[in-house]
Amino acid sequence: MKLLVGALCTLLLVIAANAAAAQQCRPARLAELPVTLMGNVPIVTVHINGAAATLLFDTGAERTVLTATAAKRLRIEPHYEYARRMRSLDSAVASGDATVRSLDFGTTAFRDVAILVGSVSLPNVGGKPLDGLLGADFFSSFEVDLDLEHRRVTLFQSPPCPISAPAWNTPYATIKANLSLHDRLFFPVLLDAHQVDALIDTGAQLTTLDADTAAQLGVTEAELARDPDADLRGAADEVVKARAHKFARLQIDGEILRDQVIVVTRLNLQDADLVLGSDFLHWQRVWLSYPSHRIFLQRHS
Repeated sequence: MKLLVGALCTLLLVIAANAAAAQQCRPARLAELPVTLMGNVPIVTVHINGAAATLLFDTGAERTVLTATAAKRLRIEPHYEYARRMRSLDSAVASGDATVRSLDFGTTAFRDVAILVGSVSLPNVGGKPLDGLLGADFFSSFEVDLDLEHRRVTLFQSPPCPISAPAWNTPYATIKANLSLHDRLFFPVLLDAHQVDALIDTGAQLTTLDADTAAQLGVTEAELARDPDADLRGAADEVVKARAHKFARLQIDGEILRDQVIVVTRLNLQDADLVLGSDFLHWQRVWLSYPSHRIFLQRHS
């Protein structure tokens, strides 16, 4: 009897320990950001050094950037001792280093955030230019719940162990990803039965494929010449020629998308061939787990 009681107590202790471990592995909610969509691209309002600033929520950008005009208004002094270049589609933008004393999301404030200040070309919202963009260098320490359909983005503090599920009550798919040197999560997808590497870019309006990769998939110059124009504008205000080509099948984990029109141009990315833009995200809820190197996609059936 004593042995049975001892075994039962040990079992209860194991169950309690497992429950405690599971609790520790749950991400803690930090902030929920209301989103304004501009051409499906998410715009958020934060407070920088106590003043309101509108920023593009851009998971495809390597760095967090403020425009020179916004930096002056927010009394942020950039330093140009070391040459910094922020890559655009077909160019680069000169920039300087700076530190934001406080980046406030309403419920959570981050201190001494390193940023770049540069002459980036950003669209207007309500007749006023955007102040900058939040990039992957800022997101890479967090869990990010992108729910653009309901116009919200939620940041979670990562637990001390890799998470195995998002904080959802709905079915989901799990994708194992890799974290690039540019703090972007990339992962394999199938495009017309060919494997290519993709990343999720909330700052891109349109899903875009690298031209060299399109050629490897068998898309000829003659075919592209018959496709509609779809010119893109980069952060340096350059216009890049592109074509909108229809692909038969895009498979992301178990999700199959047919007859997808994808923009084809030269991307010159080191970590992906395909950029999944906000045209994909406007109906697809996505969780980006940077520390765990996982992406979760909400299932629709």
